[in-house]
Amino acid sequence: MTTPDAGHPLETNRRLLETLQRVLSIQDLDLRGALTQACNQIADALGADKIDIFLYEAEGETLVALGTSDTDVGRRQHQIGLQRQPIANGGSAARVFVSGEAYLTGSADEDPEQLRGMVEGLGVRSEIAVPMEVNGERRGVLSGLSLQPDFFTEDDLRFVQAVASWIGMVTHRAELFERATWDAVRRGRREAADELATLTRRQQEVAICIAEGLSNDEIARRLVLTAGTVANHVENILRRLDLHSRTNIAVWAVERGLYRSDQEEPAGRLGSRGMWEGASVGHRGQDAKQDAEMGGPSC
Repeated sequence: MTTPDAGHPLETNRRLLETLQRVLSIQDLDLRGALTQACNQIADALGADKIDIFLYEAEGETLVALGTSDTDVGRRQHQIGLQRQPIANGGSAARVFVSGEAYLTGSADEDPEQLRGMVEGLGVRSEIAVPMEVNGERRGVLSGLSLQPDFFTEDDLRFVQAVASWIGMVTHRAELFERATWDAVRRGRREAADELATLTRRQQEVAICIAEGLSNDEIARRLVLTAGTVANHVENILRRLDLHSRTNIAVWAVERGLYRSDQEEPAGRLGSRGMWEGASVGHRGQDAKQDAEMGGPSC
């Protein structure tokens, strides 16, 4: 590969502007997807053999390449496990992250602090790396590699520093979207759990049987109840969930994960984490009291 003519100010400015435009036009709101696209764009602009966007994982004190260019060297890096670089192991990316200072070399094989896997496993000779901030906090490193010695220039370094600030914005946007999505999922789970809690266990069992397509008589035989008690349960389910038909109950049970068409046994119970767990055997407490009031025997 040959590097673009970075020595010409107009060429440098054009390359920077075009790359920034492409980075800001990334529509993928998935963090890995967005960062991978950005790495590919930067690799094209620099003519690099590999571009990585490392983010710091505090739990393991490790830099993790959440974005890597789709290049031969990029794929090789993941094959040998260098997409994860613990800070304690040292290396140029760790040094840049800890110090906050940029790094540029055209003879990586002569740097004693380079990871041997980078030099011997990937054949890296030139490297450029800058710290990356996300929402005002140092969060990672933008790194570029070449198999050729003396490949990157000071202009390339300034280019990467400028791009890194925009990558930080893309990262922040993707993280906000993922956080909002996760919050929505958690709210949905809480709402589903609250909704399930409005039904007694026996009513949940009746709802599951309805989703299975059983009639009231069939439900009564399975749950050892009278048909009248089952009818009362169905009426209470409709009222408590503000539904209007048995079909609505069946759909509700499937959407809440109470019933799957491929399950052998029809029911489970709502566990402490809001997940449906195991098969329900018998009922006690509120369920037994309600069945007694309705004239149905306990199982």
